[in-house]
Amino acid sequence: ENGSADVFVDSIDSHGAPTLPSSSTSSIIYASEFPCHHNLMKAISISQKRCLKLWTGDEEEPILRDPSLLSMIKQAANQKGHGKHWTDANTKLYAQLAAWRRVCARREKVHSSEVCSLDFLVHMALKLPKDRWEMRHHSYVLPMLLEDESLPYLNELCELVTSSDVFQLKGQTPSTESQSMDVVFYSSNEDANENNHERRKGLFKLLMASAVVGVILLTVTRSRRR
Repeated sequence: ENGSADVFVDSIDSHGAPTLPSSSTSSIIYASEFPCHHNLMKAISISQKRCLKLWTGDEEEPILRDPSLLSMIKQAANQKGHGKHWTDANTKLYAQLAAWRRVCARREKVHSSEVCSLDFLVHMALKLPKDRWEMRHHSYVLPMLLEDESLPYLNELCELVTSSDVFQLKGQTPSTESQSMDVVFYSSNEDANENNHERRKGLFKLLMASAVVGVILLTVTRSRRR
């Protein structure tokens, strides 16, 4: 009546095809006809994935097709944006972090996405934070398992980062990316205060120079009027 019908399998015929209850207008759908039924194929695909997740306890995301990772690789190829310094070493670290995420998920008996997102791992592989403070500098709200200080996961993540090839290369070759405003690391509050003090001094000098120029222009203007 509503333009849709529920299809129930009654039995399997000699050809291996599911048969429908006798009350249905169509009695048999052969396997060779399945591709012609888009919604049926979609339902079967979803069912297969859910069965796999039921037995394995996980449903892996395609880590190498993550949009954030692909964006970094594209920016590196074009030498534009924050990803222009992304290298194979960053990708290697990202893969190691993704493997670590799967291990954490098995320990906690949760889905991998509940540990953290792949986007978060791409961000960590790019920014290379070595402790909780630097991690919060880039992502103030951390995933729940990393927020819990009684759990070892944040230390494990930082250990993977600091022992990676890309982190060692970063220490040997200063990157221009590290000088940009969104990735400046302050090792202490004292350094931050010193930086703010230098900014204030620069602004004060600029204001003084502007005032001097203004006075000179005013004097020249008055002398011309006379």
